[in-house]
Amino acid sequence: MRFLFPRQSTATDVPGDGRWLASAYGADADHLVDGLPALMSRATKEARSPRTRPSATPSAPGSAAAELLDALTRLRSLTLAATVTDEDASRDLHLRAAMSTAIGAAHGLSLASSSQPTAGDLAHTWAGVNAVLIAAGRRGLTPYETPVRRT
Repeated sequence: MRFLFPRQSTATDVPGDGRWLASAYGADADHLVDGLPALMSRATKEARSPRTRPSATPSAPGSAAAELLDALTRLRSLTLAATVTDEDASRDLHLRAAMSTAIGAAHGLSLASSSQPTAGDLAHTWAGVNAVLIAAGRRGLTPYETPVRRT
């Protein structure tokens, strides 16, 4: 029996060897993408820590979420300044779309407040950074787990 719509794999394809960024945007882009998992891990830990007073003052060093936002913004600047080849055009489009989502989510997470960010802020940022990593041909983040609240 022949199917009209053949089954498609649910696995995410990793383009090439996952290192096309360096040739398309330069080595700095490669380093920024490689550092995203560690920044996301630090931002997650920071967002989940309990807060009793405002988390940052203008003179204090930047938070992990702000560093994550800065890295994503620098990566976007590198992609906007580069001219990509025709064979990288599709990858470039997916990466730029993922960065747009990730930057918006990271901006929300990085806003300093006296209360803890919502689980939604953290989940959206995680999903955005994960999309950037996959679009860049890297291994995605470990599955996001929402902490269980006990009342």
